[in-house]
Formats: sequence, C-alpha cells, structure tokens
Amino acid sequence: MKTFLLAYESVIETLRPSMKVAGLTEPQWRVLHELRSRSPMIASELAANTFVRASSLSRILRDLEARDLINRAQQFEDLRKTLVSLTDYGRKTIAPIESVYADLVGRLSSAVGEEVVTACAAACAGIVEQIGARPGDD
Repeated sequence: MKTFLLAYESVIETLRPSMKVAGLTEPQWRVLHELRSRSPMIASELAANTFVRASSLSRILRDLEARDLINRAQQFEDLRKTLVSLTDYGRKTIAPIESVYADLVGRLSSAVGEEVVTACAAACAGIVEQIGARPGDD
C-alpha cells in the first residue's frame, strides 16, 4: 500500500510548485483539470469524477467562482442541478500546471513505456473495482 501512496505523492509533488504559483490546492486543481476536459459539467458528476466530497466541492466551487476561475449556473432541465464551467481566466490559470502534468505523463511513458503505464492504470482500476469504494463517496 505504501507503493500506491508513494506513486500518488510523487505525481502530486511534481505538480505542487505550479499549483502553489497559481494559488491552488490539489483538490481545486483536480476540479479545474476535470473542467478543462469536460466543461460545462453537472456539479454532482464533477464531485464523482474528482473524488471530492460534495460538501467540500461546494466550498471549492464557491472559492473558485469568487476568483473568476469558474462559472456556475442552474441547469434549465432540472433546476436542482448546477452546471459548472471553466472560464477563460481559469484556463489561463491552470495552463502552466497542465503543461507540467503533460510533461510528466510524457516522461513516464518514455521511461517505462506506454504499455506499462496502461497496464498500471488497468491494475489500479481493477483494485478500485474489487474494493468497491471510491474516495469522495458519501
């Protein structure tokens, strides 16, 4: 188990200096990173995809919106759901972190091979499936 934690911390440690410059915490970056790929997104899906508890996500979204990194709006079809989208300023803010992240993924693929990275991801997904619980589940 220590190896899984060490691998995670190694990745995050590589990104932390860029996050610090942007004034972001790791959960805030995970939210913005997910929105960069899929924006707009329903807040409950965002919580599930970033493994952030809904109670924490509401505080994070409030903070990110106050900094003009995201926009929130009610979904027209279901007013109980909130749509969250990344602003242009949000995209610019996370661009340096995304660059470091892309470089890290490239370095990993070059060092051990894409097949090993894919196999490792598949093995980790299998572990999550067997355990049945995901971080952020309430």
